[in-house]
Amino acid sequence: MEDVREVSAELHRLADSEPLDPFDTDALLIRGHRGRRRRKTLAIGGAVAGVAVVALIAALLPGLTQAGKKPPVAGDQGQALFESVQGVPRGEAGVGQRLTMAEAQRRCAMRYPDEKRGFETPYDGPFVGQRLSYKVIIGARVRMCTVPGGDKPTAALLAQVAKDPLPTTTAGQLRHCSVQTWVDVTGWRVTASARSSETGASLLTAVSPSGKTAIACEIDKSTLDGGMITQGTSVLSLDHLRYDSNQYTHATATEPAQLWTGNNIGGNRDGYTTLAWGKLNGNPTRLHLQMDAKTQTDVPITDGWFAYYWSTPPTKAKISDLRITAYDKNGKVVKTLLK
Repeated sequence: MEDVREVSAELHRLADSEPLDPFDTDALLIRGHRGRRRRKTLAIGGAVAGVAVVALIAALLPGLTQAGKKPPVAGDQGQALFESVQGVPRGEAGVGQRLTMAEAQRRCAMRYPDEKRGFETPYDGPFVGQRLSYKVIIGARVRMCTVPGGDKPTAALLAQVAKDPLPTTTAGQLRHCSVQTWVDVTGWRVTASARSSETGASLLTAVSPSGKTAIACEIDKSTLDGGMITQGTSVLSLDHLRYDSNQYTHATATEPAQLWTGNNIGGNRDGYTTLAWGKLNGNPTRLHLQMDAKTQTDVPITDGWFAYYWSTPPTKAKISDLRITAYDKNGKVVKTLLK
């Protein structure tokens, strides 16, 4: 018992001499390593020391041993990066919600408080996730606003995105897309992604845990400040697609709608760059893009979803030569998108 009291006293002395910031788990681990080195100098049994260390950690983090408490897992910490917006549903609950023009203007004013122009009249809108164009004024920049949802990014999240404006990781890309839309998609499942090897811009699709909502997100240097971008970012209610949801074929009684943004392509003397995203029926596994015999590439398709951001090598082919075909695992043509 005397040894246990000595260990307890020593551990409390360490706690008093090396105070930790609240809930700083990294510092706690560092301190644990220091304490371990110091405890090696004590003439005590290893088992007693182990019990004492657990007791100290439990004392510093009182919630650790409460019934039902579990360590956070990926996706559980998303809410800490967002604030609620008064009167606006959080997460995917607000996606596609139809709004008045006054409400759309109010929400976009929170994103761009310096912008005083009204919007051009939208078709079949406005609604959450729709991209609205500010009125064109000669001499003023062209700007658009994706009507925000109910997850306002915190200053901490904005700082993370500012430090990593062209992220390469899935987590970084989902953070970026969340800031664009004010819809927390940090816990959504990425179904397809592509990235430009030249500019670092990227394109991805992701589906919500419920499976009812999807996002197709383009990440470029101009996407956060409302700049004009190639494909734009779309938030889709998959069971209620709207006019601008890039429907390639409409839904039938037996099959859901097929989506494709349509091929967006530009070129110069060095070749071409083409990008798009979509979702196809018929269990395709790959998309084949071809300009000529030497200029071609394959893009994987997962659960019907695909995204491509392809910069070709130099070629004498014409833009009109591009062919895009979807195949199944047996090499059978499922869909010809461009021929």
